[in-house]
Amino acid sequence: MKTIQDYVHVMKLFAAKPFVSWQDGETTASVSYGEAAETVDSYSRGFLEIGLSPGDRIAVFSDNVPEWIIIALGINNAGMVDVPRGENSSDDEIRYIIEHSHSRLVIAADEAIAEKIAKYPHSQVLGLYTIKRAPGLMHISEVKAAGAKSRVKIPAVSGDTSCSIIYTSGSTGAPKGVELSHHNFTSNADACTRAIMISSSDKFLSILPAWHAFERIVKLFALSNGCETFYSSPKTLIKDIKEQEPTVLASVPRVWETVYSAVMRKAGELGRLRKAVFDLGIKTIIDSEKSKAVFHPAKIIGPLVKPYFDSKIFSEIRAQLGGRFRYGVSGGSKLPAHIDDFFAAAGVELIEGYGLTETSPVLAARRPGTAAPYTVGPLLDNVSGRIIDHETGKEMPSGREGILYVKGPNIMKGYYRDYENTRKVLDGGGWLDTGDRGYFDKAGNLVITGREKDIVVLSNGENVNPASIEDQFSKSVLIENILVTGHDWKHLGALIVPRFERLKEWCLAAGIAYDTEHIAKTLSDEKIKELYRQEIKRYINHGSGFKDYELIKEFRLLPEAFLVGRELTATLKIKRRFVVDLYSEYVNSMGERINRSL
Repeated sequence: MKTIQDYVHVMKLFAAKPFVSWQDGETTASVSYGEAAETVDSYSRGFLEIGLSPGDRIAVFSDNVPEWIIIALGINNAGMVDVPRGENSSDDEIRYIIEHSHSRLVIAADEAIAEKIAKYPHSQVLGLYTIKRAPGLMHISEVKAAGAKSRVKIPAVSGDTSCSIIYTSGSTGAPKGVELSHHNFTSNADACTRAIMISSSDKFLSILPAWHAFERIVKLFALSNGCETFYSSPKTLIKDIKEQEPTVLASVPRVWETVYSAVMRKAGELGRLRKAVFDLGIKTIIDSEKSKAVFHPAKIIGPLVKPYFDSKIFSEIRAQLGGRFRYGVSGGSKLPAHIDDFFAAAGVELIEGYGLTETSPVLAARRPGTAAPYTVGPLLDNVSGRIIDHETGKEMPSGREGILYVKGPNIMKGYYRDYENTRKVLDGGGWLDTGDRGYFDKAGNLVITGREKDIVVLSNGENVNPASIEDQFSKSVLIENILVTGHDWKHLGALIVPRFERLKEWCLAAGIAYDTEHIAKTLSDEKIKELYRQEIKRYINHGSGFKDYELIKEFRLLPEAFLVGRELTATLKIKRRFVVDLYSEYVNSMGERINRSL
């Protein structure tokens, strides 16, 4: 299949099956594939009927709702280009995206986002419609109704026809519009099907932002195989999983970290001695399953303690995932090693994947039933890759780290109306510089080690990959987010967002006043600073494999949580340069202290 139009034809083959479903009060509502295909057709004709033409851009500002995918399919089926973005977009982002994309029509989730859009009139925009009804505003059903009565012919598209322009969350400067074609998406969805192997009997649970490339391909992946997709939310996720019994859940690592933290939190209530025994038991099970040494002590003890943990803990986790759960697909950011280990021991398979918006987006994924911990698996079967040494430009052999370059039918057409940035990452031969560092292991699995541009160069010339250090703190119950910095400094420093709920509990137990309204004052307490100083040493030390120049010598506790759309991307990755600029006062004071006193 080459185009989204081909997928719309596929929908008719599964006419009676549920396409999308959601909770509507006390009952589960759904739209069948047949009904959805008719609505897609009506939207396509409706967009043409109201004056739009093939190739026109339609901006859609909405979070994850069932209507989103049907509207997007209607846009693409008509040969038009969707320009998607979330509801938490800033005024500046909204204005820039509409203007830069030359969008002819704008669709808003509701009245609130419509008001933000209406602040800045755009002469080329023909109209503004909402998905949720709002007084005085045109509703998207008007487009559907116009199309249902129309006899206009839907034009054919080719695989190279532009399909979507997804603006990346730039940490500095204006966001770049990644222009993707029909075949970019369909080739990627087809390759994912061959890699992960699903069928029409599978049921997906949707929770990620609809406009993000990862969730977009999951929806197309499910659609092309006739699967049902149930729409959930962070608030109802656990309940929905248990009640809806999905077979596949695609999410970012934070979802799995939340489950892990809940188990660890419950274990923490056992008391210090019993918690120590619990931790030792988990470690022994993990070591017994991943150790290659035949006579490792864990090989003997692990199988003895596994049945107890399986009956008391792991079985409960699996029960919470419903009776049909096959695996979770984790993407968007790196899956922490301890999360990988824990769920493998619990008998819950996590398939970690990797990709970029520029690659539609999947490049690599683990294969079901294949043990490949700490990797993102092999490349998809239609993707080529090579690891290039930054200094020499030569291709590196297996096991040697460098910058990943990729080539395949899923590589973007380029950055929309941005030749210079396109030229920097995409050469004439179709090879894309991902900007990510990594290597291929002996089995051909890809290991991503960090972003090339994030490498910190200390004043002594040492190159430090902050990602490997930051990953360690995903285990900490006291740290929500951490950013390691130190370019041109003698040593590293770190910005830390505390896990405020756990810190509050610690303060109450330690007899320290915790003032939510004046949290900066609370964080200045010397006992709290010492608590985090010891937490840093606990995870980053010589014993855990870190060198002297990788140790964190200074840190600052930030008084606010990071927010999606501000410090965090839609997949919860930190916007590094934005955060460094936003908290420049903290960063500068760290740098001055490190370079002056150490």
